[in-house]
Amino acid sequence: MAESYTSWKSAGGNNVDQIGGNGYEFSYVDETGNRQSVQVDYGSLFSNKSETGYDCFIPVMPDSNDILITHGHADHIGGLAHLMNLKRAEFAQKRANGENLTIHCTPFAERMIKNNLQSCGIPKEEYPDFHSIEPGKPFEVNGFKVEPFAVSHSIPEAVGFMIESPDGKRMMTMGDFKTAEVPLGQGFDAEKFADVAAKGVDFLFIDSTSASSPGETVGEADVKKGLREILKQSKDGPVISGMISSSCHRLHTIASALVEEAVEEAQMLEEKFGYPVEPQPRTMILDGASLIAARRALNACGHNLEELIKKETGVDIKIVASNTKTAMKTPPEECFYVCTGTQGEEASLLKVAEGRNKNVSLDRMRELSGRGKDLPIYVYNLQSCIPGSEKQHQAMEDKFKEQGCTTYFPSRYKPNKYTIHASGHAGAGDVAKICRIVAENSPRPAMVVPIHGDPAQRRNVMKIAQDNGLNACIVPNMAEMKAFKNNTSWKDGGKTEEWIGVNDANNDFRRPYFKYDRIQLNVETKERSKIGYYSYKPAVKKSDQQKMVSAKSGGRGGR
Repeated sequence: MAESYTSWKSAGGNNVDQIGGNGYEFSYVDETGNRQSVQVDYGSLFSNKSETGYDCFIPVMPDSNDILITHGHADHIGGLAHLMNLKRAEFAQKRANGENLTIHCTPFAERMIKNNLQSCGIPKEEYPDFHSIEPGKPFEVNGFKVEPFAVSHSIPEAVGFMIESPDGKRMMTMGDFKTAEVPLGQGFDAEKFADVAAKGVDFLFIDSTSASSPGETVGEADVKKGLREILKQSKDGPVISGMISSSCHRLHTIASALVEEAVEEAQMLEEKFGYPVEPQPRTMILDGASLIAARRALNACGHNLEELIKKETGVDIKIVASNTKTAMKTPPEECFYVCTGTQGEEASLLKVAEGRNKNVSLDRMRELSGRGKDLPIYVYNLQSCIPGSEKQHQAMEDKFKEQGCTTYFPSRYKPNKYTIHASGHAGAGDVAKICRIVAENSPRPAMVVPIHGDPAQRRNVMKIAQDNGLNACIVPNMAEMKAFKNNTSWKDGGKTEEWIGVNDANNDFRRPYFKYDRIQLNVETKERSKIGYYSYKPAVKKSDQQKMVSAKSGGRGGR
């Protein structure tokens, strides 16, 4: 009879170049060879379609019917809708037998996943089951004991997991994290984290994305300070900003900065004229379907920004969609636009730059102001470029400059004059803090495995772990690490990786029609090649089913 073991495998995330496409399998194989598994995250990898021919890439499909989600960013949840497409027949059979794919996540992540399922055309009757989780409340799945714990990230309700295998191996995965305070919901709590570590950590999987940056990653408080600095220079014209729609802490930061600036200005006017002045914050105008959906998700989960800001400051602020009458009637000088598409992709901000956005138009602003080209327009990207998107990021800024806009796009690669972006990922100082807490509290010797980063970033995490007294090893995509009773080994995944290439043949996010190819990536040359494809039957929505039934019965009146 074979020896039992616990294993871990990265299907995506430990990439040779770009960041994203996260998917990690935790398994236990008993003496008889029976395997029990649970998946952590199933995300998408950003792609420039004009260069690759694909909208994105996702990892190979997981075997487990239980997926733990660390948070609601696309690089951790973006593959789920495509999984529902690719396994439509299999999941239909499971539902007929009283089973289903189950997603274990926080309420906010659930909302973001459902938004994504809807936008990808997945009918509600085909949605997976959702199990709502909460930090500090353990649960069991497929023989694994799972304890979520809160971490700080750029999105509310981000968590890491302590996963205990049936053989007692304890594996802590941090998800995407940093240790700074967050304005919405729970964030990283060093004391609570130490309590989890004190139960024992055998393997510690650490986010490597920003581990090459010195010190601890700054928080939203620093971003608010930077925003206030540039707002002081932008009083005479509209501000257009870009942010990742699901990075919802930034919405709170913007609203808070606008209110604080308005309060300060009202106090100055009161001192000057000697009578009370009501603060009048700029109107926050949101443009982009995903941004509107994210705001609805915030409201549904108890994070209503207007109510929170009113409670914190006593001041009202208007937050409206760009297609509303309020937005259209607001004088340009009183507008602070928040747009999707920070990387120059086909989204709101690029459409503004190219004059294709009917709700946020530079020409319309100049016309409404009566000042024409004398109206100053300020464009601030509240997100630095993501590695791999440098060209389109710069090209978008250049398009705004060509139209006379004052721009500030923060750099990922050199010091910035203003802090208007804060990474959601741990810097070297955050990684060191986590390693120290585990080293000081875990009664077991922990092995650090860097994840979610390119090889250089993961090597940096390994060095930090070793400097703090922990063992560490690098495990690439497709390699399987096996932990037996007395030793740990891993098998290299080879010189190629397999991914799924996702192509919306319609090029229309309102009516997508997805095609899926098997893609092989050469990890040495970083070249991708098509080696096959996946066939699937597109969903038939209930409304279409009813039309088909009506047509078969002769239409209206049964004729």
